Amino acid sequence: MNLEMIPLAMGAVLVVAMVLEIKTGRIPNWLTLVPFALFAVLLVMVEDRTPLYWQMGLAVGTFIFGLVLFAIGGSGAGAVKLLAGTALFVPFENAFFTFLLFLAIFFGSSIIIVALRKVFGSEDSSWHVMANAVLPLSFSIGMAGLLGMFAF
Repeated sequence: MNLEMIPLAMGAVLVVAMVLEIKTGRIPNWLTLVPFALFAVLLVMVEDRTPLYWQMGLAVGTFIFGLVLFAIGGSGAGAVKLLAGTALFVPFENAFFTFLLFLAIFFGSSIIIVALRKVFGSEDSSWHVMANAVLPLSFSIGMAGLLGMFAF
């Protein structure tokens, strides 16, 4: 496997997670495990592991943050695992800006989703986000993760 393809595969995981959660309201466990498997491949194949150790520490901190969110009912378990898996691929020097992007995207998309639900939503919609009063956290995680990995 080409090392440059691993972040692209992670990007694909984020896009699939966003679509699945918006459509079904769930992020499958198998999908949340893919980032950890990709990172394990990267850890074995790369020559200099020092930056990866920093990213692992960042992922642990992110996982703890996610567990707190889960404990207070602010997120689902799939979003917590996706958040930690995404943190493995965001370079450490981009972490703070990615977190700020996450917050901005979360609040901005929340306003847009609520407005769209008021106009187009119904209880019998086949799209989970339009049928229920929920905010898909994977959208914020995915967009901030993609920007943190590829835009900086």
